[in-house]
Amino acid sequence: METNGIFDRTIDLAEKALNLRSRRHEVLLSNIANADTPNYKAFDLMVDEALAKEAPQANGQMALNRTNPGHLPAGAPTGQMIQPQEINLSPQVTLRGDGNTVDMDREMSALASNQLNYRVSTQILAKKFQRLRSIIQGTRS
Repeated sequence: METNGIFDRTIDLAEKALNLRSRRHEVLLSNIANADTPNYKAFDLMVDEALAKEAPQANGQMALNRTNPGHLPAGAPTGQMIQPQEINLSPQVTLRGDGNTVDMDREMSALASNQLNYRVSTQILAKKFQRLRSIIQGTRS
């Protein structure tokens, strides 16, 4: 969804947050499903760090990161996909003899946290649409 013009970047950022949280949910569920698989290495997506790079700065502008001196010093297109970093959660020492690095307590905690963050993003998006609807209808909410 492209939200240029009269809309701010809230809808675009919330949409990206929902997509990333959904992807992280799949990764965490994969870790949980493979808790008994020998030599399985747990993974996670660094969603918060990826979203922090996209968050508006105090002056309302997005932070720019030039990765190559040949790139033009301009803003990125709004349709750009945020790429979270995927990390391997392999601890230095595991108490399991099968080489599996899934820590069920960590995974369940991360799953609950991710679910709460997903719910917050949906509530922010719903409030934004509710506000837009009230503006269009000329009512106060």
